[in-house]
Amino acid sequence: MSINRTEINWEHIGHANYVVAMAAMDGALYAITQDYKLWIRVAVPGDINWQVIGQANQAVAMAAANNMLFAATQDGSFWVREGVAEDIKWDKIGQAEKVIAMTASDGNLYAVTSDNKLLTREVNTQDIPWVEIGHANNVVGLTATGGKLYAATSDNNLWMRDTVHEDLIWQQIGHANNVVAMAASEGKLFAATSDNRLWIRPSEAS
Repeated sequence: MSINRTEINWEHIGHANYVVAMAAMDGALYAITQDYKLWIRVAVPGDINWQVIGQANQAVAMAAANNMLFAATQDGSFWVREGVAEDIKWDKIGQAEKVIAMTASDGNLYAVTSDNKLLTREVNTQDIPWVEIGHANNVVGLTATGGKLYAATSDNNLWMRDTVHEDLIWQQIGHANNVVAMAASEGKLFAATSDNRLWIRPSEAS
């Protein structure tokens, strides 16, 4: 384990009320809230209003890639819909058992489970198995950018590792207090916190 000598601070940029999952794609942030509504806003600094674009019933984790939104639900199901700003149906495409956080990077989906496993599968709409590639302990938020996975943990720390498909040691790179969901866009990390705030900071590669 190693800690960066100069920690990057988070900047408060707006609100993110009652968020349980978040993802980013093509300059947009997507969020699922406790009442299972799906929201969108521009992924830039500033307190911008979120717009409701649909439902995401029982969802606990979300990722975005290839103009698609992927969601894992409480019953261990795995769903997909187009990433458009309108209310369209989700299609079930497989299983995502015990998944509590999810992200996407370079054609792959990554997921963390409630028993601290790190999983991956390809970004597509087929029912294919998840493959265990490592550990991710006590994660409350997961995102990816620049070939790195970033995880916020329940003890308010921020961690990073490469997206390679092997069990690596996570590197502690700073703090991430009270995070409930994370996303990344254009080299920036976004975090929603339990006090309904939205935060931003540069990634380590930006």
